[in-house]
Amino acid sequence: TNSVTLLVGGAACLAVNLVPVPAHCLDTASEGCHSLVVRNALAFAGKFMMAITFSGVFIFASEAYPTSLRSRGMGLSSLSARVGGVSAPLVVLLSEVAPGLPMWVFGLVAVAAGLCSLALPETLNRKLADRVE
Repeated sequence: TNSVTLLVGGAACLAVNLVPVPAHCLDTASEGCHSLVVRNALAFAGKFMMAITFSGVFIFASEAYPTSLRSRGMGLSSLSARVGGVSAPLVVLLSEVAPGLPMWVFGLVAVAAGLCSLALPETLNRKLADRVE
């Protein structure tokens, strides 16, 4: 599930940059700019998928670590998630370099994480490990 939400969310973030914005749509008072609505919907879909992933990752992490390492593993998972949350506003500053760069960064990181998560073991209907073997 996390792989799918990461891949779909990353694809939505990448697709934001593929929707062209006509020059007359950059004025905030212009009407009939459907491309901005599409871009906003894609950005919202990407954020929504990342929120689903964020909540599901803690459930998966608690099942993936053996009992003897579970608290340390959950701490490391929480730390990693918080580092991402702290760095996200800094990525937004990249829009000063290039307007579409933040969405490219968010999308590529999400797709890379989704592809890496495909290699993780399935935990459905499996007994939780007690120790490292």
